[in-house]
Amino acid sequence: MAYVHLHPIKQFDFQINRILTYGDKACNIEEIKSVVPNIKDLDSWYEEWYGLGKIAESEGRYLHAAYYYRLAEFFLKECPEKEDMYQKSIENFHKVIDLDYSMRTEYIPYQNTTMKTFIFEAENSVGNLVIFGGYDSFIEEFYLYLKELSASGYNIYLFEGPGQGSTLKNGLKFEPFWEKPTSAVLDYFGLDDVCIVGISWGGYLALRAAAFDKRISKVVAYDVLYDGFDCMTNPLPSIIKIFMKFLFALKAKNIINLIIQKFMDKKLIINWAVSHGQYITGTDNPFDFYSHLKLHTLKGITENVQCDVLLLAGEQDHYIPIKHFDILMNELSKARTLTGKIFTVEEGGAEHCQVGNHTLAFDFILKWLHELS
Repeated sequence: MAYVHLHPIKQFDFQINRILTYGDKACNIEEIKSVVPNIKDLDSWYEEWYGLGKIAESEGRYLHAAYYYRLAEFFLKECPEKEDMYQKSIENFHKVIDLDYSMRTEYIPYQNTTMKTFIFEAENSVGNLVIFGGYDSFIEEFYLYLKELSASGYNIYLFEGPGQGSTLKNGLKFEPFWEKPTSAVLDYFGLDDVCIVGISWGGYLALRAAAFDKRISKVVAYDVLYDGFDCMTNPLPSIIKIFMKFLFALKAKNIINLIIQKFMDKKLIINWAVSHGQYITGTDNPFDFYSHLKLHTLKGITENVQCDVLLLAGEQDHYIPIKHFDILMNELSKARTLTGKIFTVEEGGAEHCQVGNHTLAFDFILKWLHELS
């Protein structure tokens, strides 16, 4: 399904399209169109999606309910309602997933808890794909995505790392050193010569893991992300970005918190990015959150990435600056092979992670893998 512009607020519009991209299996576009005009703010966003979730669940449309509850949960700050929406979403996903015998679930030991992993095994495997999300994902929402991909002949290992889904609920906060959870997955399954695919912020996480674990022979940044601090200050006016760097050098915590709070009050994208970021990192103020983001960078380690690399980007990505694509294309000088693709409006893949036409990206990934084999 192509990207459909339904709401004038970009953040709302994009999140709606995150479920529309999966088509009728994930939602009913006509009932979505019927409620979108009622969405005026964060409160009405929650109420409308919660309402659709209850209707879909009562009618036995469990995947629809799961995705609607997911949307209801998305913009909520940490509160009982957020936890309730998460649980309702997961319960409805598993009413379908648990009946799918083409996949199984394993729980990988990691730092005194476990990381939930879905495994799709191919009959005559041509290789192994290890896949994970990024800043705001849990693996159930990728189920339809990966079920399509599982027909490609690859064994697929889709896991939730620190700060994601049930692993976050288990107490593990978002971390930048993604080679650690990735290595735990490779160790558990005895995997070598693997391709890892990082979705969204996972683009950074995947490249970071590939820099330190040489069992990774191929890496896909879907989409690119070079530096977390730069990404999360990008929505700020240019002069404020410069001023912020100066203030961080001075460790002016109170001033930084005041400035960011003012922008959170004005811009939805900043409000959500910072509040969700604090939630997954376990920080309680913008300064500490942004300080954590400074660790999410590929500066100084790109030469360690020496495998085959595929970089993907959308020319209208509203989350990640397109300059990150150019930086990585220049800095990944030691990669065995380096391929880059910027999807355009004409191709239908200009949005972040090619939402609206996600098969475009995965077709390109599979083509790239085939050409390397």
